[in-house]
Amino acid sequence: MGLSAQPSAASERPIAGTIGGDDLPNATSSKDNSMHVASSRTPRKSRPGPILFLGLIASLAPIMPTRAAEPYVLGVSDQLTIKVIQWKAADSTFEEWTALGGDYVVGADGRVNFPMIGPQEGAGMTSADFAAELGTALQQTLGLATAPTVSVEIAEYGPIYVSGDVAAPGEYPFAPDLSVVKALALAGGERRSAEASARPDREMLMTSGTLQVLADEYHRLQVRLARLDAQLAGQAQIAVPAALEGLPDLESLLAAERAILEAQDRQIAAQSSSLSDQVELLTAQIEAFERKAASTETQLATAREQLETVTALSDDGLAVASRVASMQTNVADLEARLLDTQTAALQAQQDIAKANREQAQLTDERLANLSLERQTVDGQISALALKIATQQGLVKEAALYSGVVVPGDGTPQYRYMIMRGGEEIEADLNTPVKAGDVVVARLQLAANEGVVQ
Repeated sequence: MGLSAQPSAASERPIAGTIGGDDLPNATSSKDNSMHVASSRTPRKSRPGPILFLGLIASLAPIMPTRAAEPYVLGVSDQLTIKVIQWKAADSTFEEWTALGGDYVVGADGRVNFPMIGPQEGAGMTSADFAAELGTALQQTLGLATAPTVSVEIAEYGPIYVSGDVAAPGEYPFAPDLSVVKALALAGGERRSAEASARPDREMLMTSGTLQVLADEYHRLQVRLARLDAQLAGQAQIAVPAALEGLPDLESLLAAERAILEAQDRQIAAQSSSLSDQVELLTAQIEAFERKAASTETQLATAREQLETVTALSDDGLAVASRVASMQTNVADLEARLLDTQTAALQAQQDIAKANREQAQLTDERLANLSLERQTVDGQISALALKIATQQGLVKEAALYSGVVVPGDGTPQYRYMIMRGGEEIEADLNTPVKAGDVVVARLQLAANEGVVQ
């Protein structure tokens, strides 16, 4: 065959999977380390008959397990010890092919690179099935009459990995019948007990107290926002947000905002009433000025008639010049009084227009101030929500590592997950673990309900 095939002693390690061609006789060791077998022509001793053998099986059936354990299948990174042996019928010896035997590793692609036949798929097969595949492939490649006997023994299993909230995350050797709880034991167990001694309850009290202060401020701002919405809509009552229903201090928060709403409404009503009174007063003044102007116009008309008469008499020499001058002075005074009255009436009209503008401006400024305040409060609520989310994380972290139960939450619980072949599998402490698995342990709390609605 072109191979240096030297006989060797039998290995002390048990063979996990062996496959051969014909029925092989019982082998015995010789002085030259070759493996000899008795001739098949040797007379055999009498054996129990088939009926007796079946009866023995029937008697043992009740105590035999109903289902055998699933055989281990090869996985990536498994280290294998492979031996190839051929039975030489001519000299009744076993001959080991040392050139092919040795240690092999299942690669990342699930294959084993084997001499003469190249890469062979091994992952997902039992050691016996893989040994059969190797024997068949060698027979076909080398043109042998019968397939050589191939034994595949798992020298070292591929590792497992443990991560998350454990004392010592890392890589650990796999062993048969490994479960999640055993994997956690390899990693030093869960981490909470160690962290609890390093995190006193004082930190839990401080973080939860800060969270409560933030939550109270959040509720107060939400009620204020509801009050601003009511004022912008012109409503006298504050609509309670659905998220705040059932809050213990809701009535006190509403009472405070109602007091602000009523006080602002009274202030606006007083300012509006003052402007309205001013307009009414100015309107009355205008009416008085109009009456005064009418009276002055009547007096002025009479004075002008008298001045014309006296002027005519003065021209005829029937009236003195001083009389004419006196009448002219009277007419001029009446004209001045009429002009003053008309000017005062115009000023009153201007004041009325100014009061109306102030009334409209008062309403516009109120709406602008309410809108600006609402925008400010809305921004404060958003910023406070981020702070609360951060503080909730701090409270949960303190609860996880101190063992204190957060109000509204359950007791901290571990969640286990196995990552296998890119798939995440939910697990418990008794879930079997396979070589190459990644076991993840996470300490979690239930979602906190009630701190911020």
